[in-house]
Amino acid sequence: RASMRSIASSSVILRRCCAAQRVSVPSTSSRRVASVRPAAAPSSAAARRRRAMTTTTTTTIASASAASSSSSPLAGDAKTAYDALATRLRKLSDLGAIEATLQWDELVMMPDAAAEARGQQKAALAELSHREATSAAHGDAIAAAERAHSGDGCAWRAAVIRDARRDYDDAIRLPGELKAREATLGARGYAAWVKARESDDWDSFAPTLEELVTLRKEMAAACADDGVEPYDYWLDQFERGMKRERLEEIFSVLRASLAPVIAKTLEAPKLEHHPALVSGTFPEDAQERFCRAIATKMGFDFNSGRLDRSVHPFTGGVGPIDVRITTRYDENNFMDAVMGTIHEVGHALYEQGLNAEQDGLPVQRALSMGIHESQSLFWERYVGQSLGFWRSVLPEFHASFPRTKEEGVTAEDLYRYVNKASAGFIRVDADELTYSMHVVLRFEIERAIFAGEASVAELPSLWRTKMRELLGVVPDTDALGVLQDVHWSDGSFGYFPSYTLGAMYACQFHARAREEIEGFDALVENGDLAPIREWLRRKIHAVGSLHPSADELCVAVTGAKLDPEVYVTYLREKYSALYGA
Repeated sequence: RASMRSIASSSVILRRCCAAQRVSVPSTSSRRVASVRPAAAPSSAAARRRRAMTTTTTTTIASASAASSSSSPLAGDAKTAYDALATRLRKLSDLGAIEATLQWDELVMMPDAAAEARGQQKAALAELSHREATSAAHGDAIAAAERAHSGDGCAWRAAVIRDARRDYDDAIRLPGELKAREATLGARGYAAWVKARESDDWDSFAPTLEELVTLRKEMAAACADDGVEPYDYWLDQFERGMKRERLEEIFSVLRASLAPVIAKTLEAPKLEHHPALVSGTFPEDAQERFCRAIATKMGFDFNSGRLDRSVHPFTGGVGPIDVRITTRYDENNFMDAVMGTIHEVGHALYEQGLNAEQDGLPVQRALSMGIHESQSLFWERYVGQSLGFWRSVLPEFHASFPRTKEEGVTAEDLYRYVNKASAGFIRVDADELTYSMHVVLRFEIERAIFAGEASVAELPSLWRTKMRELLGVVPDTDALGVLQDVHWSDGSFGYFPSYTLGAMYACQFHARAREEIEGFDALVENGDLAPIREWLRRKIHAVGSLHPSADELCVAVTGAKLDPEVYVTYLREKYSALYGA
């Protein structure tokens, strides 16, 4: 079972935000994202804790190219200290890479009978990683690099030292008693949630959730810097530098501006779909050929990657030279496999595009869960759900599924089919238009819990009230409502916002890409995706976690921090045209 970890790192397992079961995914390497994390012990509870951003260097971080051009060579004590630290960090990264490979094998290839032995192997590796990451020698190496000012004159080195300090402090601050309680309560919480959801029995889960809330508050008090609110601390676990006030600013725009767009669209007549797309079967082997063709067209490097099958799609490996993605096939629903593949390839392209010169160092890793999700959603929503994309792949689609050509399926049919909108109870089944409201609901509930404005006992009622406000539908059962997600069962508070932040980052990146890449739409329609991939690689992938927050990366790429109005405008224009609303 996946535990609450930092999510979108070089060797983390990245599940789709619409995966039906576990969405709280294990980070399996020290090459972790600063958010969706640390060069500290990747499998220990302490290494999973995040603390508020601290400034350990005065180096200004502007852009990857500027950072590279402004780098000055090291010499003397500064070089000796930095090289010693980098050696230690790369060793931690290698330990994490081993765990990542074990994790992938466990989810894709391992026989069931090996489960107990694999658990023992991972436990032994976790102990070794934790010991290395929290050792006094590791702390001394960081301090030596700081004293020698090894980061001066180079933003890359400064970011490495900054994140090494952040990760080390995070790892050593968690008391052993809280760590033990987390492990015990996490296992008990998951079991209680499974049973409660199956029996639609909120009251049986509520006491455990109360304990989890209390535990997370105590952990934040122990690990966070002075003055950092508990919920801000947990938000920062997944979205580096994010705070409650900034999220309120962003999500209030969605409440005020997007909710009316959703209501108007849902009131419009439903889209009609070609019968060949909603009936009949689509053979799994044909789906796999089509998905592999799309992955190749997107630029996934099969020489340094794999595409396999698993129960739930995910991205793993130890990137950028070993990136492993999976998808699943349903003969009655080809689009799930297609969009799942595009989504995972988006994650994989990020991993394959990470800066090889910084291999094994914290600055190489992806910046945050939201940024990693932005790269999968950039391809899934803003390329894969476009009319131009379906025009480009229509010949391959017809070749893979000859029946659709015989029955006259067009690119326009496929475009309407992939962009249908409806209000539902279940977040993981939600479409592009309505998904963000499910996330706003969860954020508002989590905020209320941590602020003491709502009790755990009140959550089912509060859930129904907010579903009515945001989407106009109310679940009949708690299994379809407050019990539907696994996240809270292991205390993964602060996780949900990154999903919608990722969609908004992607939208803003897409808008800038269309301005900077000549003939963007024509490239998509012609199936020439290389210029788009290379733009993302240069602007985002290779930059890694050079910037201390996603907003600062957004400024570097687009000229402005995240602006939710860009997202709202995109959805309003797209769905008004589709639905005539």
